[in-house]
Amino acid sequence: MKIYDVTRALAPGMYVYPGDPEFVRRELHAGESTISALSLGTHTGTHIDAPAHYLPAGTTVDELPLSSLITIAEVVSFGALFSHTSSAVLFRSGYHDADENYPELSEKEAEYLISSGVKVVGCDTPSIGNGAVHRILLGAGVAIIELLDLTHVPDGMYHMFALPLKIRGGDAAPARVVLLEDEE
Repeated sequence: MKIYDVTRALAPGMYVYPGDPEFVRRELHAGESTISALSLGTHTGTHIDAPAHYLPAGTTVDELPLSSLITIAEVVSFGALFSHTSSAVLFRSGYHDADENYPELSEKEAEYLISSGVKVVGCDTPSIGNGAVHRILLGAGVAIIELLDLTHVPDGMYHMFALPLKIRGGDAAPARVVLLEDEE
């Protein structure tokens, strides 16, 4: 079994969406051990948006069903066709940090994904789309994973484990996302 960690590392100076707080890690010394204090936004690095991100009465990140985040996912390039056999689709664009020009889903594409039964949509870009796209997907209960690192992952089907921090009442949370490929 091949394992792909598709999570971007949290580190000082990392890319953050314009207007979001910077990531800060401060070491604290407590006797013989070291602990760290963290300061970050809920949309820092690889993260999962819950419906509450755009919908005031929407499901919060701690209420997301893990069954939709531990599932079969298909990795495809932006604009490519997907097989309609998985409940999660992860779009690769080749995005590099601070690149202001990156692809996004259109409202029509978001509606098509919903009609195809997709429950999770992910991307390697800072945003899956504009506010309307977010509202369409999140309003249908589709979780959104943004800022994945799909650089070394070939197109195909994978077992996905996408686990957000369990932030009570959170609109989103940083997540560790791993893809497992069955070796034949």
